[in-house]
Amino acid sequence: MLEADAYLLGTPANIGYLSGALKHFFDQIYYPCLQETTGRPFAAYVHGNEGLEGAVRALRGITTALGWEPVAPVLELTGQPDAQDLAACGELGAVLAATVMPED
Repeated sequence: MLEADAYLLGTPANIGYLSGALKHFFDQIYYPCLQETTGRPFAAYVHGNEGLEGAVRALRGITTALGWEPVAPVLELTGQPDAQDLAACGELGAVLAATVMPED
């Protein structure tokens, strides 16, 4: 985490909150990254059938506290992902990659 140029995060919305895995990830990296990764770009998506608001709010709160900079709004996907959703995820990753690519 300390060596990364940017972060791409994804999580299902479980019972209106982040997945346990993503929450555990943040619990593990929060203090080691708090001062060292301020200003780093990130992008994120949240997927679920309903109740994405809590997961999105938590994700925004944690990344704001870390001082990370979003390159796009959190992508919110509901229901069965379709081709348009997958394309939106691809675009999100491309925007993040373009953000950290060196200019020629």
